[in-house]
Amino acid sequence: MLDFSFRYILNNDWITGMLLLIILLLGFAKMIHQDKFNKILRLFTSNRYFLNYGKESNRTFNTFSNVMHIVQLLSFALLPYLIIERWFTINERQFKFNYIDILLFITLYFIGKLIIVKFIGVIFRINKLQDHLIFLKISYLNLIAIYFIPLSAFLAYTKLINKEIIYFSTFYILFLFLFSYLLILLNNKKIIYNNFFYFILYICTLEIAPLLIVMKLVF
Repeated sequence: MLDFSFRYILNNDWITGMLLLIILLLGFAKMIHQDKFNKILRLFTSNRYFLNYGKESNRTFNTFSNVMHIVQLLSFALLPYLIIERWFTINERQFKFNYIDILLFITLYFIGKLIIVKFIGVIFRINKLQDHLIFLKISYLNLIAIYFIPLSAFLAYTKLINKEIIYFSTFYILFLFLFSYLLILLNNKKIIYNNFFYFILYICTLEIAPLLIVMKLVF
């Protein structure tokens, strides 16, 4: 039998505002480039987005992408914040972080990782490979950020919460990231096979290690 805990929502105005901002930004992104937006929504089932826009000179940083970058940061900070806050509440521990702290951390994390990736690309002369991987990763992150919104809304407004819901939310996040990596592997087997050492270096140093460090610091 599930052991639910009641919690009272004292003030969720800022969360409502944040969710509204994210939705408005998504609407603006769709208005800027409806075809890109629609193809991003189908990334888990179709590669049309990569085929149509993968060769653009400014594929990673343009008006549409920059708006989606903001959505990523806001959404990626909100869902972990809600999960961690609920976890601390259930375990009757003091939650020492706030949303701005997590948003700042994630922003610096992404910027720092991008700089390191670019640096590795220059050192090993694999700029084209790195740019390709960055485009693939960011594209999937755009979709994952959208998938985070319903769960964020649920955690923000439900009056019942328990450890099973927290575990499911964590599994949901991990599944989306792992599934996106699996798609990258399956759809780019030849490129990755020809550069296997650099791909493993990228995964271990810039994906797995930082995640383990963050989980250790938080929990």
